[in-house]
Amino acid sequence: MLLSTQIANRIVNEVNAVIPLKINIMDQKGIIVASSNPARIGSFHGGAYRIIKSQVDEIIVHYDGEYKGALKGINYPLRLQRYIVGVIGITGEYDEIVQSALIIKRMTELLLENAYSIEQKQMISNICNRYLAEWFSGETKNITPDFINQGKLLGFDITVPRRILVCGFYRPGSNQDIVTMQIIEEVENYVKKLITGMDPLNIYYKTGSTLVCAVAVQTDESAEKIAKELKKRVEEQFPIKVAIGIDSREENFTYIQAAFSRAQKANEACMRTHKHDIRFYDDLNMEVFSDQISEHIKIEFIHRIFKGFSEGEIRKSMVLLEVYYDMEGALNKAADRLFIHKNTLQYRLRSIMERTGYDPRSIRHSSLFYIAIYFYREIYESH
Repeated sequence: MLLSTQIANRIVNEVNAVIPLKINIMDQKGIIVASSNPARIGSFHGGAYRIIKSQVDEIIVHYDGEYKGALKGINYPLRLQRYIVGVIGITGEYDEIVQSALIIKRMTELLLENAYSIEQKQMISNICNRYLAEWFSGETKNITPDFINQGKLLGFDITVPRRILVCGFYRPGSNQDIVTMQIIEEVENYVKKLITGMDPLNIYYKTGSTLVCAVAVQTDESAEKIAKELKKRVEEQFPIKVAIGIDSREENFTYIQAAFSRAQKANEACMRTHKHDIRFYDDLNMEVFSDQISEHIKIEFIHRIFKGFSEGEIRKSMVLLEVYYDMEGALNKAADRLFIHKNTLQYRLRSIMERTGYDPRSIRHSSLFYIAIYFYREIYESH
């Protein structure tokens, strides 16, 4: 482990908060990288350099300048797993600092060990994430016996049958502000513990704004049960809504990329409208191919259907038609939802038919309006 300036500065601040003596931390070249006296940072410390070069356990500087750049005080090597990674110096009269000096040295080494432990955990986490990224997003041909064995060394048996749940999180009526992001980070950590607590074979993987859970079940019923439990537990604990997309069942673990992609599409469908918080890929319709169509073509399609309509008129028509179709064409229910009279709703539907040439009440033409509504929501709710 290299002694970084960031870690050295944090250690000086933490030690000084407990013992207010003048402290310097030097790297393996004898350069002061952190100090209670910022003016000394970047200067060479001859005493520290001698400790590193000669591997000695202590150097007492009896007077300023006895060693180049060194002031009166005591200097000790900082050891991590038996290796000297730097030097700590305590400035002052020997008799006044000697009792605190060894305490400061030990405190510093404990803080270094903690920083090293965190660094190691982060490194292992990064290695695991890279491996899972390759499994979820790589090519099937790369899932070789060596790749499988590599996973087992990291604690993953990817050959276990699993279903993919892609989890997204949002606060209704709230933008992605700092508070929301902090809550979502807490939620993700909570879900990670939940998912591995349910079964040690379950795997989680963070990608972008979603959390991917590969759960060791096979049936739709089991996958949905886990999704509902996750959603229920999270929403009981946090002011957050959970949207979960579930894959369609694949033949085996080598096709996990296709399962992941499908679960993503199902999650995106949930997050786009927030009408459904748990969706299976197999339940999608328009969403399956919509991503293959450019935004320009979607806008052109909308304006072809609503030719001559202003943007405001299109927006109002979309709201009306969406409610009408959500109520499955029941005029009274749709009118109640829209807070208008049934006759007013009939008049507006007839007006749309006269202006577009397509009757929203006919089965044959309703599909055109359904597509237009979906494109409209997809474009304007994602901006």
